[in-house]
This record gives sequence, C-alpha cells and structure tokens, in this order.
Amino acid sequence: MPRADPELTRRLATFVGKPLVPLSLRWPDSANWLWRSEEISPQLYKLARTAPDDDRFWAGMRDLFGFDRWQHPEAVTRVAGALPPRLPMAPLPMTFLSRFQGAPLWSLPWRQAVPPVLCREFAARLGQQLGLLHREPVPGWGHPASGYLTLDAWPERARRFVEAHPMAPDTATLALDWPRPSRAVWCLPDLRSDQFLRGATDWFWSDWEALVWAPVEFDLCLVELLFADTSHCHAFLDNYRRYARLPSLEPFRPGMRVVALMMGLHGEGAEAWILNHPEWLKG
Repeated sequence: MPRADPELTRRLATFVGKPLVPLSLRWPDSANWLWRSEEISPQLYKLARTAPDDDRFWAGMRDLFGFDRWQHPEAVTRVAGALPPRLPMAPLPMTFLSRFQGAPLWSLPWRQAVPPVLCREFAARLGQQLGLLHREPVPGWGHPASGYLTLDAWPERARRFVEAHPMAPDTATLALDWPRPSRAVWCLPDLRSDQFLRGATDWFWSDWEALVWAPVEFDLCLVELLFADTSHCHAFLDNYRRYARLPSLEPFRPGMRVVALMMGLHGEGAEAWILNHPEWLKG
C-alpha cells in the first residue's frame, strides 16, 4: 500500500517541528496521508490527500450532503464534542493545525491499539454505538457546519444526485422510488471496522471526520452492507434494539444502495456486493 514519500515527509516534519514516520495506507484510494510523530506522547498526523474533484466519496459528500472538509477543516473537529456521551467506542479528539501546501492538516493522539476485525464482538459493539447515536435527535440531514435540509427534501435531492452522477446507469435505476425518511441521525457513510481501534482495555473511534446527519434508513442500509454473514447481523441487532427502533428498510434499500455504489463506499468493482447483498436488517 502507498505511503508518503520521503520528500513530503521531510517537508512536513520541518513544518510541524517534529520527526515523523510515514504510515502505510490501508487502501489505494485512502483520503489522507498519515504519519506518527516520534516523541514522548506521539501524535497521528493526517494530511488530506484527496479532494471532491478527484474522489468519488468526497464528491458525494459535497454533492449530496453539502459538506466539503476542505472548506470546513476546523469545523470537522468540533463534531466529536456534539456526539452523545458514553459511546462504547469514544471518538478520539481531532485538532485542525493548519494548511500545508494548501491541504488541511489535522492531528489526533496516538493510541497503542489495532483496528478490529469484522466479527461478532465488533458487530455487537457497533450495534450499541449506532443505537446510542440513532436515539440522539438531530434537526435535519446535512452537516452542522455547512447547513441542513428537512427530511421532505431528501427524495428530490437524492434523485437528482443519482440522475446527475457520472455513473448514472440504466433507466430502471433512474426510475427508483425515493420515499420520505422517518428521521435523521448521526451517520458515518464510509463506516468500516478499520475506522476503530481496539486497545488493551478500551476501544476508540479513530476516523470519524466524515460524520454527517443523514436519514436513519440510509445509515442502516449502509451498515447492512458491512456484514459478511448472519451472525454479524444478529449480534448487531441484539444490541441496537436495546437503544433504538429499527425502521422498515424495504422501500428505501434499492435507492440507498445505488447511492452507496455511486459514492464508492466499497471501492472499485463492488457493484455485485452492493446491489445483490442479502437483506439482513429486518424488523
């Protein structure tokens, strides 16, 4: 996997005044370059690597949700403080430092921990996490930094996003139904297990910068795509239902999955995984 080259590392180390070790990225299209500082209390440095014009995911965040992290790099850091308390995987605080060569630069505290694998234990913890997030009322869908819309606006906005997208497929897809969602919730559209960390005693949420307000049906349709078998789904639902009600996803699922495909949420070549995935989250 790629990592920042020595020249970029040297320039950034000079800029922050600390020696830095470049970290390998987990995905070829990862949105940030990463470094660990070499000091008594290390920091994780994140430098934006992609922008909406060259990244399907961040283009979708801008065009559908109206949010661009390049335009609101400091506001991103305030989101964690607005989340419900006592989450089982607490967000690590993020600080906006400056712009480096025009790109936003953030830092987070380094933790001696590893990303969890997708398993029943993680799925159960994720169920509690989302259950707590989903019972927290939010005023609409969008982003607290760039503004939000009412739920009545979702059907037309989502339809326009799909129809105007460069990947807009066939006529059948463009004729999808877009029901009005039931409520808006905190949502991380690019949610994956490797955005969390498991330490010796605690779990952390290390990559949450794409948090938005979104329809609850959108978030749950995306979560459904994470699970590789029914045991994950059952573990998730057992905990989720302790904190939040599971809405019916059936009328929303086709459209939400097309949005997931167009935002590149599972990388290249994921069309079959997204569009043909089992419908596991049911009331």
